[in-house]
Amino acid sequence: MISVVIPTYKEPDYLDVCIESILSGQKHKNEVVVVVDGTKDINQQVLDKYKDKITAIVFEENYGQIKATNIGVCSSSNKNILIVNDDNVFPKDWDSILLGNYD
Repeated sequence: MISVVIPTYKEPDYLDVCIESILSGQKHKNEVVVVVDGTKDINQQVLDKYKDKITAIVFEENYGQIKATNIGVCSSSNKNILIVNDDNVFPKDWDSILLGNYD
């Protein structure tokens, strides 16, 4: 399985599409870790929408993409970690494709 780490800042519309494509396109139950970098109020609606399907880490202030990414990686529970920006869109069976190429 894969832990997908998504650092995000001020793009809730992109984040919503990204998470939806991850969840709907996966074949396996992967972990999705969203790290909100100081913009909880802007992203709260998306976090609420997926609250039972993702792990959300929220910074009260902006620390930057590198720190957000590092915290997301350290919080991941799988050995395979994929770091993506919040504006990525995943194709169908994306996880099987990645794991197949990894093996």
